[in-house]
Amino acid sequence: MSDEHAHTLGDALAAAVRPQQPSETAGERLALAAFRAARDAGAFAAAPRRRDDWRPRSAVDRAKTG
Repeated sequence: MSDEHAHTLGDALAAAVRPQQPSETAGERLALAAFRAARDAGAFAAAPRRRDDWRPRSAVDRAKTG
């Protein structure tokens, strides 16, 4: 393997393991804005349904009385 190929391979491997910067698209911005608007309007204020709460029963009971 030549030095040029080794350098190219090294760069490719380094890029593969390097954390990628998030790329924000217009759709992501719109989705985040919609989530924040719903959250601020109180859409997530309801308690979770029992079947959605996977904590053991005793932890749920303590959370309700605490």
